[in-house]
Amino acid sequence: RKVVGPANEFYSAALMFLSYTNVEDLSAEERYTLATDMALASVTGDDIYNFGEVLATPILSVLKNSPNEWMLVLVEAMNSGNVDQFNQVVEAHRAQYFAQPALASKHESVVSQKIVLLSLVNIAFEKPSHERVIPFADIAERSRIPLEQVEWVLMRAMSLGLLKGTLDGVEGTVSITWVQPRVLDKEQIKLLADQLAVWVDKTKSALVTIEEQTAELF
Repeated sequence: RKVVGPANEFYSAALMFLSYTNVEDLSAEERYTLATDMALASVTGDDIYNFGEVLATPILSVLKNSPNEWMLVLVEAMNSGNVDQFNQVVEAHRAQYFAQPALASKHESVVSQKIVLLSLVNIAFEKPSHERVIPFADIAERSRIPLEQVEWVLMRAMSLGLLKGTLDGVEGTVSITWVQPRVLDKEQIKLLADQLAVWVDKTKSALVTIEEQTAELF
């Protein structure tokens, strides 16, 4: 699959392999090769937008302190939708990056578009559910794209099933109603926990207000 199959198929097969295989049972060379191939497949795969799955396994940690550590950082940048970090990695490791045929051939058609889409997804994810009316200008700034491209990016994300919402071209905003579920990393779990804590506090305040008003009625 690695040689002749699409990156998506290799990535899915590799994740399945890891679910039944103890990484420690592989040789150091096998672990390094698999980690490198999975990093490349996740970044270049047309339909791969959930990087939490591979980051949740121990395989990519093999790349730490190795010549391919930049690939791990690239995957982490994709996972968090961090366009600036992505660009920094590409610029700092330009020779190694474009020496990889998959990255070189798909940089413009897949990879560059994917990081922008993931930036959008993370913007929506980071917003509390009651604050998901997002100005196009905020998306343009965070994703590092021209304002006139934002509407196309939103429609592309919706067509891929990454999120759902309603565009308001007149006001220049999008109301996000749903974001595709995915495996979260520690930072994303912490963010979700913080949002839940805020929601709990607001719910308690609302309950106290209702109880006070109810007491006045009786």
